[in-house]
Amino acid sequence: MPVEDQLSKWQGADSDACSADKDFSDGESLKKRIADLEGKLSRQDHQLSVLQHLAGVFATMPKPNQIGKMLLELFCRELHAVTSMVWLKGRYSDVFRPLSGVGLNKRVCSEWKLPAPNPFPDTHMLLLRQQWLEKQTVLPHMTPLLGPGGNLALYYLPFEYNAALMGFAIMGIDPDHSIDEEEENNALEILGRQVGASIYNSHLFLNLSDQRDELKYKTDELEKANESLMKMDRFKNEFLVITSHELRTPLTGALGFIKLVMEGMYQDEEEMRQMLQDSYSSGKYLLKLLNDILDLAKIESGNLKVDLRPVSVKDRFAEIKTITHSLPRKSNVAIHWPDDLESLPDIIADPDRFSQVMINLLSNALKFTLEGSVSVIAERDIGFINFSVIDTGIGISLENQGNLFQKFVQVHSGHSRGFSGTGLGLLISKHLVELMGGAIEIHSEGEGRGATVRFRIPIG
Repeated sequence: MPVEDQLSKWQGADSDACSADKDFSDGESLKKRIADLEGKLSRQDHQLSVLQHLAGVFATMPKPNQIGKMLLELFCRELHAVTSMVWLKGRYSDVFRPLSGVGLNKRVCSEWKLPAPNPFPDTHMLLLRQQWLEKQTVLPHMTPLLGPGGNLALYYLPFEYNAALMGFAIMGIDPDHSIDEEEENNALEILGRQVGASIYNSHLFLNLSDQRDELKYKTDELEKANESLMKMDRFKNEFLVITSHELRTPLTGALGFIKLVMEGMYQDEEEMRQMLQDSYSSGKYLLKLLNDILDLAKIESGNLKVDLRPVSVKDRFAEIKTITHSLPRKSNVAIHWPDDLESLPDIIADPDRFSQVMINLLSNALKFTLEGSVSVIAERDIGFINFSVIDTGIGISLENQGNLFQKFVQVHSGHSRGFSGTGLGLLISKHLVELMGGAIEIHSEGEGRGATVRFRIPIG
């Protein structure tokens, strides 16, 4: 074979070999690309699965601590975070509080509170964008996030909702396991928004819950107020009936006696004087009722005043004793007065109003005591003198004791309506004692077991 033909044959063979090598190389490259794509799709599918799972969990509005725990587990498992910390902002808080961390001292990192809305005011970082942090961004006391050797890379993940920073996480990542930004960025961005939305929804739910509780509270209060108004209206109607009767009785008596005197319907001058005395007593009782009603009106308008001054207890009781002897009482009811009043210091009170309180209490005690006694006690206490009126009368039922000191209330207005009075005495006495700087209370063991009224007045 000529040399030229042989050379041509060899050259053709070399060309075929080169072409085959190229085809083989292209095939291997294609297989690698396919494998890479399959791996990428597999990772994206896994990321999507994780995000879908978290979305389902976040839809149940977990508590902040539960959110923090899930995120830390996710950062360790998926991103190989060596250290990590989650901060969340409370509903009404002006700081981001650290919830929980991994690879950090719990006691130390619990103090890493950061200001809101900008946790890093001395930097120019974009708070709503995930990013790698410069080491100088980390506050000096937060350097443990860089790991024991200080060589971890820090990744910042914001939890954003409607352009508001609801919280964030910082992860310390080993450089050998750095985040693939091309693959991970989208997933992390979605995760940050999911967490931000979950926190916002949690706040919204709590706000709605608070509003519901407040609405329920106000509804309950309104129902109680309505019940109280209905009860007060019932008391008022009963009060008006009682008061009209109490006013009419002494007025009718006084007019009747005066008419008898004017017509000469008496046997002698002594009987005439008795009729006039009865008319005078009826007039005094009528005046007391009118004064009570006027005092009630002053209480309602806030115009009830007292003239406070040093008052001798001994002198006041001398006058009170004289007035009390004219009060109606059963013949078998004794009155016991306190001894050694000279040893008591002066009180700061309105003398006339103090007497009014004592006479009101004594009048009530004598009226509701059919037998036994009414005792008055005066005892010195620290800064006060305590006065007690104790009777052995018909007492007060336990359920009725809650109605005392209320407007238009007389607890003995049912079966015991045979007792006279409007029921204003205790209410007026309470206001007078409080205006004089004291306090008043009433106690009874129950019906038929008497009652004790105690009040105190400051010492001068």
